Amino acid sequence: MRVTRDLLLNLAREQTAKLAAKDRSLQCVYLVGSLIHETPFLGGMTDVDLVCVHDRPVQNHREIIRINADVHLDIAHLSDETYDPPRRLRTDPWIGGSLDDNPLVLYDRSHWFDFTRSGTTSQFWQTQHVVDRARGFASHARQNWQTLTEEAQQVLRRSQLYLCALRDTANAPSSLNGNPLTVRRFMLDLPGRIAMLDLPEFLGSFVAQFANESVTPEQLEKWRTQWLTAFDFVKDVKGLPVQYLPARRNYYDKAITVLAVDHPAAALWILLSTWTEICAFLPKTESLYKDWQTFMRTLELDSKNLPEKLARLDALLDSVENNIDRWQEEMA
Repeated sequence: MRVTRDLLLNLAREQTAKLAAKDRSLQCVYLVGSLIHETPFLGGMTDVDLVCVHDRPVQNHREIIRINADVHLDIAHLSDETYDPPRRLRTDPWIGGSLDDNPLVLYDRSHWFDFTRSGTTSQFWQTQHVVDRARGFASHARQNWQTLTEEAQQVLRRSQLYLCALRDTANAPSSLNGNPLTVRRFMLDLPGRIAMLDLPEFLGSFVAQFANESVTPEQLEKWRTQWLTAFDFVKDVKGLPVQYLPARRNYYDKAITVLAVDHPAAALWILLSTWTEICAFLPKTESLYKDWQTFMRTLELDSKNLPEKLARLDALLDSVENNIDRWQEEMA
Protein backbone atom coordinates (compact mmCIF):
# COMPACT_ATOMS: atom_id res chain seq x y z
CA MET A 1 0.00 0.00 0.00
CA ARG A 2 1.35 3.39 -0.98
CA VAL A 3 1.06 5.71 1.99
CA THR A 4 0.19 9.30 1.06
CA ARG A 5 -0.74 12.37 3.04
CA ASP A 6 -4.30 12.24 1.72
CA LEU A 7 -4.65 8.61 2.76
CA LEU A 8 -3.51 9.43 6.28
CA LEU A 9 -5.81 12.44 6.52
CA ASN A 10 -8.75 10.23 5.56
CA LEU A 11 -7.62 7.70 8.15
CA ALA A 12 -7.58 10.44 10.78
CA ARG A 13 -11.12 11.48 9.88
CA GLU A 14 -12.36 7.89 9.99
CA GLN A 15 -10.76 7.27 13.38
CA THR A 16 -12.22 10.49 14.74
CA ALA A 17 -15.72 9.46 13.66
CA LYS A 18 -15.30 6.13 15.46
CA LEU A 19 -14.05 7.85 18.63
CA ALA A 20 -16.91 10.37 18.64
CA ALA A 21 -19.51 7.62 18.13
CA LYS A 22 -18.41 5.56 21.12
CA ASP A 23 -17.19 8.19 23.62
CA ARG A 24 -19.74 10.73 24.85
CA SER A 25 -17.10 12.58 26.87
CA LEU A 26 -15.33 13.69 23.70
CA GLN A 27 -15.31 17.46 23.40
CA CYS A 28 -12.94 17.97 20.50
CA VAL A 29 -10.46 16.12 18.27
CA TYR A 30 -7.75 17.93 16.36
CA LEU A 31 -4.80 16.85 14.24
CA VAL A 32 -1.30 18.10 15.09
CA GLY A 33 2.28 17.17 14.19
CA SER A 34 3.97 16.61 10.88
CA LEU A 35 0.84 15.59 8.96
CA ILE A 36 -0.58 19.11 9.01
CA HIS A 37 2.35 20.19 6.85
CA GLU A 38 2.77 19.48 3.15
CA THR A 39 5.91 17.32 3.51
CA PRO A 40 5.31 15.16 6.59
CA PHE A 41 7.32 12.07 5.63
CA LEU A 42 10.78 11.10 6.84
CA GLY A 43 12.10 7.77 5.63
CA GLY A 44 8.77 7.30 3.89
CA MET A 45 6.92 7.38 7.21
CA THR A 46 5.06 9.67 9.53
CA ASP A 47 2.49 9.13 12.25
CA VAL A 48 -1.02 10.47 12.69
CA ASP A 49 -1.03 12.68 15.79
CA LEU A 50 -4.50 13.23 17.23
CA VAL A 51 -5.40 15.19 20.36
CA CYS A 52 -8.67 14.16 22.00
CA VAL A 53 -10.12 16.60 24.51
CA HIS A 54 -12.64 15.22 27.02
CA ASP A 55 -15.13 16.98 29.30
CA ARG A 56 -14.04 14.85 32.28
CA PRO A 57 -10.77 13.50 33.73
CA VAL A 58 -9.04 10.85 31.63
CA GLN A 59 -7.27 7.69 32.79
CA ASN A 60 -5.30 6.79 29.68
CA HIS A 61 -3.37 9.83 28.49
CA ARG A 62 -1.77 8.35 25.39
CA GLU A 63 -2.36 5.39 23.10
CA ILE A 64 -0.82 4.00 19.94
CA ILE A 65 -3.11 2.31 17.40
CA ARG A 66 -1.35 0.20 14.79
CA ILE A 67 -2.81 0.24 11.30
CA ASN A 68 0.02 -1.66 9.58
CA ALA A 69 3.82 -1.86 9.82
CA ASP A 70 4.21 1.65 8.39
CA VAL A 71 1.13 3.44 9.70
CA HIS A 72 -0.04 4.13 13.24
CA LEU A 73 -2.05 6.68 15.16
CA ASP A 74 -0.53 8.45 18.16
CA ILE A 75 -3.48 9.69 20.23
CA ALA A 76 -3.22 12.02 23.22
CA HIS A 77 -6.17 12.21 25.61
CA LEU A 78 -6.52 15.38 27.67
CA SER A 79 -9.16 16.79 29.97
CA ASP A 80 -10.61 20.16 28.99
CA GLU A 81 -9.37 21.40 32.37
CA THR A 82 -5.87 21.27 30.88
CA TYR A 83 -6.87 24.21 28.65
CA ASP A 84 -8.47 26.34 31.35
CA PRO A 85 -7.80 29.22 31.18
CA PRO A 86 -6.55 29.33 27.59
CA ARG A 87 -4.26 32.31 28.25
CA ARG A 88 -2.14 30.09 30.51
CA LEU A 89 -1.13 28.06 27.46
CA ARG A 90 0.65 31.05 25.93
CA THR A 91 3.72 30.00 27.92
CA ASP A 92 3.22 26.26 27.29
CA PRO A 93 5.55 25.36 24.38
CA TRP A 94 3.93 21.98 23.73
CA ILE A 95 0.14 22.32 24.00
CA GLY A 96 0.13 26.03 23.28
CA GLY A 97 2.60 25.55 20.46
CA SER A 98 0.51 22.86 18.82
CA LEU A 99 -2.57 25.10 18.96
CA ASP A 100 -0.59 27.88 17.30
CA ASP A 101 0.67 25.57 14.54
CA ASN A 102 -2.60 25.59 12.56
CA PRO A 103 -4.00 22.23 13.71
CA LEU A 104 -6.76 20.61 11.71
CA VAL A 105 -10.05 20.31 13.61
CA LEU A 106 -11.77 16.99 12.98
CA TYR A 107 -14.50 17.15 15.61
CA ASP A 108 -15.67 20.07 17.72
CA ARG A 109 -18.61 20.10 20.05
CA SER A 110 -20.12 23.50 20.87
CA HIS A 111 -17.29 25.48 19.22
CA TRP A 112 -14.93 24.59 22.05
CA PHE A 113 -11.88 24.71 19.80
CA ASP A 114 -12.39 28.19 18.35
CA PHE A 115 -12.74 29.76 21.78
CA THR A 116 -9.79 27.91 23.27
CA ARG A 117 -7.42 28.46 20.38
CA SER A 118 -8.16 32.17 20.08
CA GLY A 119 -7.54 32.63 23.80
CA THR A 120 -4.22 30.81 23.52
CA THR A 121 -2.76 32.14 20.30
CA SER A 122 -3.86 35.80 20.27
CA GLN A 123 -0.69 36.82 22.15
CA PHE A 124 1.34 33.63 21.76
CA TRP A 125 4.27 35.43 20.10
CA GLN A 126 4.26 38.40 22.44
CA THR A 127 7.88 38.96 23.50
CA GLN A 128 7.41 38.11 27.17
CA HIS A 129 5.58 34.87 26.41
CA VAL A 130 8.29 33.81 23.96
CA VAL A 131 10.98 34.58 26.51
CA ASP A 132 9.14 32.71 29.23
CA ARG A 133 8.96 29.60 27.05
CA ALA A 134 12.63 29.80 26.14
CA ARG A 135 13.71 30.42 29.73
CA GLY A 136 11.60 27.47 30.85
CA PHE A 137 13.70 25.16 28.70
CA ALA A 138 16.94 26.81 29.80
CA SER A 139 15.93 26.53 33.44
CA HIS A 140 15.18 22.80 33.12
CA ALA A 141 18.53 22.28 31.39
CA ARG A 142 20.33 24.18 34.16
CA GLN A 143 18.57 22.17 36.87
CA ASN A 144 19.68 18.89 35.30
CA TRP A 145 23.20 20.23 34.82
CA GLN A 146 23.26 21.22 38.50
CA THR A 147 22.07 17.77 39.58
CA LEU A 148 24.77 16.10 37.50
CA THR A 149 27.52 18.31 38.92
CA GLU A 150 26.48 17.95 42.56
CA GLU A 151 25.05 14.45 42.94
CA ALA A 152 26.37 11.01 42.01
CA GLN A 153 23.97 9.16 39.73
CA GLN A 154 23.66 5.60 38.53
CA VAL A 155 24.89 5.11 34.96
CA LEU A 156 21.49 5.06 33.29
CA ARG A 157 20.02 7.90 35.31
CA ARG A 158 23.10 10.03 34.65
CA SER A 159 22.76 9.48 30.91
CA GLN A 160 19.04 10.29 30.96
CA LEU A 161 19.62 13.55 32.85
CA TYR A 162 22.44 14.52 30.52
CA LEU A 163 20.38 13.96 27.38
CA CYS A 164 17.44 15.85 28.88
CA ALA A 165 19.79 18.75 29.61
CA LEU A 166 21.08 18.68 26.02
CA ARG A 167 17.57 18.54 24.56
CA ASP A 168 16.38 21.49 26.64
CA THR A 169 19.56 23.45 25.90
CA ALA A 170 18.74 23.23 22.19
CA ASN A 171 15.02 23.86 22.63
CA ALA A 172 15.63 27.06 24.60
CA PRO A 173 16.96 29.15 21.67
CA SER A 174 14.82 27.20 19.19
CA SER A 175 11.72 28.43 21.05
CA LEU A 176 12.56 32.01 20.14
CA ASN A 177 11.47 31.37 16.55
CA GLY A 178 9.42 28.17 16.53
CA ASN A 179 7.89 25.30 18.43
CA PRO A 180 9.96 22.70 20.32
CA LEU A 181 12.02 20.21 18.36
CA THR A 182 10.79 16.61 18.26
CA VAL A 183 13.03 13.57 18.36
CA ARG A 184 12.94 12.40 14.72
CA ARG A 185 13.54 15.84 13.21
CA PHE A 186 15.58 17.25 16.08
CA MET A 187 18.94 17.62 14.34
CA LEU A 188 17.35 18.29 10.94
CA ASP A 189 15.46 21.36 12.16
CA LEU A 190 17.94 22.68 14.73
CA PRO A 191 20.44 24.21 12.25
CA GLY A 192 17.76 26.36 10.62
CA ARG A 193 16.52 27.62 13.96
CA ILE A 194 20.00 28.49 15.18
CA ALA A 195 20.92 30.21 11.90
CA MET A 196 18.34 32.91 12.69
CA LEU A 197 19.97 33.72 16.03
CA ASP A 198 23.25 35.28 17.18
CA LEU A 199 24.81 31.95 18.21
CA PRO A 200 27.56 31.30 15.64
CA GLU A 201 29.38 28.61 17.64
CA PHE A 202 26.34 26.87 19.09
CA LEU A 203 25.65 24.15 16.55
CA GLY A 204 29.17 22.75 16.38
CA SER A 205 29.54 22.87 20.15
CA PHE A 206 26.18 21.18 20.64
CA VAL A 207 26.97 18.29 18.28
CA ALA A 208 30.32 17.80 20.04
CA GLN A 209 28.40 17.19 23.28
CA PHE A 210 27.11 13.84 21.99
CA ALA A 211 29.06 12.89 18.85
CA ASN A 212 32.71 12.28 17.94
CA GLU A 213 34.85 10.86 15.13
CA SER A 214 33.59 7.34 15.82
CA VAL A 215 30.28 8.16 14.10
CA THR A 216 30.82 6.56 10.71
CA PRO A 217 28.24 4.91 8.42
CA GLU A 218 29.57 1.49 9.38
CA GLN A 219 29.41 2.23 13.08
CA LEU A 220 25.92 3.70 12.82
CA GLU A 221 24.74 0.52 11.11
CA LYS A 222 26.25 -1.62 13.87
CA TRP A 223 24.59 0.49 16.55
CA ARG A 224 21.30 0.43 14.67
CA THR A 225 21.34 -3.38 14.61
CA GLN A 226 21.96 -3.52 18.36
CA TRP A 227 19.27 -0.90 18.97
CA LEU A 228 16.75 -2.92 16.96
CA THR A 229 17.51 -6.00 19.07
CA ALA A 230 16.91 -4.01 22.24
CA PHE A 231 13.72 -2.47 20.84
CA ASP A 232 12.34 -5.91 20.02
CA PHE A 233 13.36 -7.32 23.41
CA VAL A 234 11.32 -4.83 25.45
CA LYS A 235 8.10 -5.11 23.43
CA ASP A 236 6.31 -7.16 26.10
CA VAL A 237 7.84 -5.54 29.16
CA LYS A 238 5.27 -4.21 31.63
CA GLY A 239 5.25 -0.45 31.98
CA LEU A 240 6.96 0.23 28.66
CA PRO A 241 6.12 3.77 27.46
CA VAL A 242 3.70 3.66 24.55
CA GLN A 243 6.15 5.44 22.24
CA TYR A 244 8.27 2.28 22.26
CA LEU A 245 5.56 -0.20 21.43
CA PRO A 246 6.23 -2.41 18.36
CA ALA A 247 4.01 -0.20 16.19
CA ARG A 248 6.62 2.56 16.51
CA ARG A 249 9.61 0.44 15.47
CA ASN A 250 9.62 1.38 11.79
CA TYR A 251 8.77 4.98 12.63
CA TYR A 252 12.17 5.41 14.27
CA ASP A 253 14.12 2.86 12.25
CA LYS A 254 13.33 4.23 8.81
CA ALA A 255 14.24 7.74 9.94
CA ILE A 256 17.57 6.50 11.31
CA THR A 257 18.30 4.59 8.09
CA VAL A 258 17.61 7.48 5.73
CA LEU A 259 19.37 10.10 7.89
CA ALA A 260 22.50 8.01 8.40
CA VAL A 261 23.52 8.64 4.79
CA ASP A 262 23.73 12.44 4.72
CA HIS A 263 22.87 13.51 8.29
CA PRO A 264 24.76 11.19 10.66
CA ALA A 265 24.35 13.46 13.68
CA ALA A 266 20.58 13.48 13.15
CA ALA A 267 20.50 9.67 12.94
CA LEU A 268 22.70 9.41 16.02
CA TRP A 269 20.42 11.70 18.03
CA ILE A 270 17.44 9.41 17.42
CA LEU A 271 19.49 6.34 18.34
CA LEU A 272 20.92 7.97 21.44
CA SER A 273 17.62 9.37 22.72
CA THR A 274 15.50 6.27 22.20
CA TRP A 275 18.10 3.64 23.11
CA THR A 276 18.84 5.34 26.42
CA GLU A 277 15.15 5.34 27.35
CA ILE A 278 14.68 1.73 26.26
CA CYS A 279 17.60 0.67 28.46
CA ALA A 280 15.53 1.39 31.55
CA PHE A 281 13.58 -1.77 30.64
CA LEU A 282 16.55 -4.02 29.88
CA PRO A 283 18.12 -6.45 32.40
CA LYS A 284 21.32 -4.77 33.59
CA THR A 285 23.27 -8.02 33.49
CA GLU A 286 22.40 -8.93 29.90
CA SER A 287 24.48 -8.29 26.79
CA LEU A 288 21.79 -5.96 25.41
CA TYR A 289 22.42 -3.49 28.22
CA LYS A 290 26.18 -3.89 27.88
CA ASP A 291 25.93 -3.07 24.17
CA TRP A 292 24.40 0.26 25.14
CA GLN A 293 27.16 0.88 27.69
CA THR A 294 29.80 0.26 25.02
CA PHE A 295 27.91 2.61 22.70
CA MET A 296 28.04 5.35 25.35
CA ARG A 297 31.74 4.80 26.06
CA THR A 298 32.54 5.00 22.34
CA LEU A 299 30.76 8.36 22.20
CA GLU A 300 32.70 9.46 25.32
CA LEU A 301 29.46 9.79 27.26
CA ASP A 302 30.69 7.74 30.22
CA SER A 303 31.68 8.77 33.74
CA LYS A 304 35.33 9.30 32.74
CA ASN A 305 34.41 12.06 30.30
CA LEU A 306 31.45 13.51 32.19
CA PRO A 307 33.30 16.36 33.99
CA GLU A 308 34.61 17.76 30.69
CA LYS A 309 31.20 17.36 29.04
CA LEU A 310 29.50 19.19 31.90
CA ALA A 311 32.02 22.03 31.79
CA ARG A 312 31.33 22.52 28.09
CA LEU A 313 27.59 22.22 28.66
CA ASP A 314 27.86 24.96 31.31
CA ALA A 315 29.48 27.27 28.75
CA LEU A 316 26.88 26.33 26.13
CA LEU A 317 24.05 27.10 28.54
CA ASP A 318 25.65 30.43 29.45
CA SER A 319 25.66 31.40 25.77
CA VAL A 320 22.00 30.38 25.43
CA GLU A 321 20.91 32.32 28.52
CA ASN A 322 22.80 35.39 27.32
CA ASN A 323 21.25 35.07 23.88
CA ILE A 324 17.74 34.97 25.34
CA ASP A 325 18.51 38.15 27.31
CA ARG A 326 19.84 39.88 24.19
CA TRP A 327 16.86 38.79 22.14
CA GLN A 328 14.48 40.20 24.73
CA GLU A 329 16.32 43.53 24.75
CA GLU A 330 16.25 43.75 20.96
CA MET A 331 12.52 43.01 20.86
CA ALA A 332 11.65 45.50 23.61
